[in-house]
Amino acid sequence: MAVITVSGLYVSGKKLFGKNLARRLNYDYVDREIIRELARCANISEDYAESYEDGRFRGLMQILSNTISERFIKRLVGDSSGYINSKIYFKLLEEIVLSLAKRDNIVIAGRGSHCILQGYESAYFIKILADWEDRVEYAQKTLGFQVEDIEGYIRERDERKRKFMKYFYKVDWLDPSLFSLVINLSKVSMEEGIQQVVDLISA
Repeated sequence: MAVITVSGLYVSGKKLFGKNLARRLNYDYVDREIIRELARCANISEDYAESYEDGRFRGLMQILSNTISERFIKRLVGDSSGYINSKIYFKLLEEIVLSLAKRDNIVIAGRGSHCILQGYESAYFIKILADWEDRVEYAQKTLGFQVEDIEGYIRERDERKRKFMKYFYKVDWLDPSLFSLVINLSKVSMEEGIQQVVDLISA
């Protein structure tokens, strides 16, 4: 009986790791469901919620919410339209993650869930890493011809994640002290890494 969060570097294998871990433990695995629920609660599209999450619109909405009242913006866009700013986003994200954790026997993918659940009983925080060369190779296989500059794209995604963690949680996203276990999938196999997590929660 545990709550496990799986975070990691972009194209490190973290999603596959999380899914395989959940399958091994017969736990629920949640990822996109968080975005879906956040969008529903804020009455905005999933695409907008995701674009806000990765920082594409967060800066603009923060400037607006700092200079124009929320009531005025709601009046401007209409009552039927959704509205979100950093405060609302973080509050909803925190509520959703805490609600998921109460279900127990669950693997939660990223989005700072390991920060939200610090101190939560029976919660384990896993960080997935991989060497740069392996990340580039994996990105080339998965992204194919969609991205011209693979290495630049990876660095951009890493920077978005760094800013996300700094902005919402005021932490260094690579700080190992935030995690129960750090696994480098360039050093151990997927199966070995999953066994390490199984041993950890069974101890």
